[in-house]
Amino acid sequence: MSTNGKVHSVELDNDIRDVTVIGGGPVGLITAFWAGMREASSRIIDSLPEIGGQLTTLYPEKWIFDVPGHPRVLARDLVEQLERQSVEQFDVPVHLETTADRVEYEPDPHDPERQILRLVTDHGDLLTRTIVIAGGHGAFEPKKLPGFDMAPWEGRGAHYLVGEKAQFLDKRVMIVGGGDSALDWVVNLVDTARSITLVHRREGFRAHEATISEVMQDAEAGRVDLRVPYQIRAVTGDGRIEGVTLFHSETEEEVEVPCDAILLQLGFKTALGPLKEWPLEIERGAIVVDPLMRTSMEGVWAAGDITTFDGKLKLIATGFAEAAIAVAQAVHHIRPESRLQPKYSTNTGVPGAVEGQA
Repeated sequence: MSTNGKVHSVELDNDIRDVTVIGGGPVGLITAFWAGMREASSRIIDSLPEIGGQLTTLYPEKWIFDVPGHPRVLARDLVEQLERQSVEQFDVPVHLETTADRVEYEPDPHDPERQILRLVTDHGDLLTRTIVIAGGHGAFEPKKLPGFDMAPWEGRGAHYLVGEKAQFLDKRVMIVGGGDSALDWVVNLVDTARSITLVHRREGFRAHEATISEVMQDAEAGRVDLRVPYQIRAVTGDGRIEGVTLFHSETEEEVEVPCDAILLQLGFKTALGPLKEWPLEIERGAIVVDPLMRTSMEGVWAAGDITTFDGKLKLIATGFAEAAIAVAQAVHHIRPESRLQPKYSTNTGVPGAVEGQA
């Protein structure tokens, strides 16, 4: 299942699992960990081809600064550690490129007085006693550049995602956007690329103040060519991008900028996908949960950015805590005699390991 820290998808299993986790991002991974700590069997399904959700797909080489216990950690390293903590430690099956279509309820063959859930996916059915939806923001895709069709240059120098910074080594890079992602990549690539041009159609930026300050310092030092308010008018090149024509948003003045690669960081469109057809209470594209992380569906809980409730904070740290609550409730649903409050790991260690050891 895991080779050299890389989780591989396995064929759908026929077991009735205690918890099926929808979503293989950081909150989905920690959900499987909490299930293992409560000695509940689990599995993970995800529509993406790799584990890790947005951390893997959108910014594997970006630093994360708000995960407790890590002054800073690369997104891909956090995913790898979560894999070891959950998937490897508790031998959790992972089904990638698998989309959850709907849920059907039927009697438990081992206890006809209780129900189990049949999770119907595009690759077959999975049987489970409970479900925890931890799908991040849901399915996502990059927003396209308004006012200019970049499609002819996609795969020829135009990028929406960054797998490895090395692909921009010694290249003349143009970054388009004014939010956190755009400015974060300016900071991350300033010592990798030969040159960086930051283009935004408006004067102001929507990024974190500290990041804006760092980018402005780089611009003043000549490490970043700041072009605001400017937009793309034309792209030129023989097979690959070689130059870009920009125009001033107010004066229409044009400027030619040599360029090898364009990184479009304009945000992402998110959608619940098939989940929006489930009998879930949805509010502004998120699943409504109560303080116990219960959804409006029997046997289904949710945790992470896909949820909404009073006081909701969309942070990895709070998603981890929501996952612990969801699993505690799910396990109590399966085994009503079990305690909601888990024992402390400092005393118990990890189930199946030597007591007192992780």
